[in-house]
Formats: sequence, structure tokens, C-alpha cells
Amino acid sequence: MFSIFWPVKLAFGVFKFLLNLVVLATCALTIAAMMGDKGWLWSLTTHFRMQYLGIQALALLLVVLACSLSRKDNQTASAWTESRLSIGFLCFFIMLNLTPILPYYLPSSRPSVAELKFSHPVKLMHFNLFGQINRDTASVAQAITAADPDIVDLVEYTPAWQHALEQTGVWRRYPYRVAGKGHIALYSKLPLQNARLTYAAPGKQVANQANIIAQVSINRQPVTILVAHPASPILPSHLTWLKQSFQTWQQERSRLGQNLLVVGDLNTSPWSKEFESMTRNTGLRDSQLGYGIQPSWPMLLPILGIRSTPTLMTNLLAIPIDHVLVSERILVFSRKTGPFVGSDHLPVTVEIGMKADS
Repeated sequence: MFSIFWPVKLAFGVFKFLLNLVVLATCALTIAAMMGDKGWLWSLTTHFRMQYLGIQALALLLVVLACSLSRKDNQTASAWTESRLSIGFLCFFIMLNLTPILPYYLPSSRPSVAELKFSHPVKLMHFNLFGQINRDTASVAQAITAADPDIVDLVEYTPAWQHALEQTGVWRRYPYRVAGKGHIALYSKLPLQNARLTYAAPGKQVANQANIIAQVSINRQPVTILVAHPASPILPSHLTWLKQSFQTWQQERSRLGQNLLVVGDLNTSPWSKEFESMTRNTGLRDSQLGYGIQPSWPMLLPILGIRSTPTLMTNLLAIPIDHVLVSERILVFSRKTGPFVGSDHLPVTVEIGMKADS
């Protein structure tokens, strides 16, 4: 018998097919992400664990709802029986993705009340300006003025941007600086010592691959700051450059001092093999721990030429590639992203301090 509801049934069938297809794709990509060191394409799958988790969790919710909403008891029991394998399958992959993500949401990673009481926070703000395209100087200057950080680092900091920000007067309170060539800069209210430009990837001394290394005193203890912007792994050769940077930092860890702060657009997520190796072999930890995953790129609207605040969809697609890594004795009192400053990256702001001498 002809049913007037056939378009609805057809649409539901198409939706179910597409959802199953997307879910299976995220499961395959989850397995690929766990083998991210096998090659360039494998490495690209490591960055989207949050998205895989979100899609799989949504699918699990829909499966459970579909079973629960079955009208007749015998249909409900039958639906649960048929869906048991799907539920188990989804739970398995959800756990694979949740395992590396969950520690970021555990408050135990934050400093204790006693540590907060006896330390004086220093605020650091990181920007990737998207310098060749972004021209929103006023928003950047306003963000710096509003946050009033003690230390500011900037990457993709072109000569045009340097001139424009100097004209705003925002740097009047930052007498200590390393800026100019290298498309990277460090401005500080605190004295900078032994400041220098370096290149982590041998033979790749191009302007946008420079690092800054400098020392500051935080709570009367010396801290080395490494500002970095390794190559984006959009090509296999760029991934090689990025790996060289991470390997160099690991090899030089002992020469960078006990207290180390690595900040910048590191062009990798916390789940990449390079990032995992870096934190495992250097004793550094991700400042996001205890504060949740904070995606910073891509804010797609600037890439498309639209100057507008990112939308919810933009944030759901974004991944955390702007990082602040800290050594054992450095405390992280707060961490957040934003505001939107016209770049394809959101700025990152952290407040840090030092553990008291034992």
C-alpha cells in the first residue's frame, strides 16, 4: 500500500547510511592515528581525536535513543539485541579516543590552593598573527592592552605588522624585546637575558622557521623561554622539518636549563607522535592539562576572507596547535584562548608561577 510517509522514510534511510559511513570513517581514522609515525598521511590523522570522539559519541547516543523510543516492548527488546554489537563497537572506539583526552579535564592537574597562595603569577600571551593576510592591528593591540600580559610572543610577525603595532603605542610598557627578522618576536616587561635567534631545523634557516631563546626571572628563579614556529606539515618535506625541530629541542633540553617554557604555534596537536615524544623525553607538560582542550586553529572565516567572529561550527572543527609547554617546577594558574583578532589562530594566554624552593 502506498504510504504518504515514504519521503520521510527515504530521508531517514539516507541519513542512517551517511551516519554509518561517517562513523566507520572515524573508526578507521582512529586506528590510523594510533600509527601516526608510519608516514606523512598517517600523521595527519592524529590531530582530530576530539572530532572522532564527538562523532562516535553522537552516534552512540542516537543508537541508544532509537532503541529506547521503540514503541512495543518486543520491538524494544529486538532493537537492543540487534544494536548490542553496534553499541559495543562504538564504546570501544570511544574509549580509544577518550583515553588521551580525559587527562586534560581532570582538575588534579591544576596547582593546589597552597601553591596559588605563595606564588606571584606572570602572564604570557601568544599570537599567530596570520601576518600576510590579517590586517586587524586594532584588535591585536586591544587584546594586548586588555589582557596586560607581562610577556608577549608573536609569530608570522611581518615587518608591516611590526611597524603597525609600534604605531599603536602598545609596546611602550615592554622595554625588553627581540624582534625584527625571522617573522617572530618576543616583548617583555621583565628583563630578557641571553636573547638570540636560532634555527632548529639544520639547513632550513628561512625567515619563518626561526626560534627565539631568552631567559627571564620568574619569582626570582631563572626560566628559559623558547618561542617556536616549526613548519606546518602540509607536505611530507615539511613534516620532516617539523620532526627535525622537535628532535633538536629534545637533544638540547639539558642545555636549556632546569626551568623551561616552550611557547608558539607548534603546528601539531597533543596526540601527534612528535608532541608525545617531546613531552615524554623532556619532562615538559602541556599547559592545557587540567583546563580542557582549547582549540586554536583554524578559524576558517579569515581564511575565506571574511572578517567575523568564529562560529560554533568553526570551533567544533578547530584543533589545538598553539601551545605552551612547561617544565616540572612551573605552575599553570590559568589558561585560555581568545579573543578573536582577525587571524586564523586564536591567541593563547597563560598565567604561570614557580614552585617554592623546598
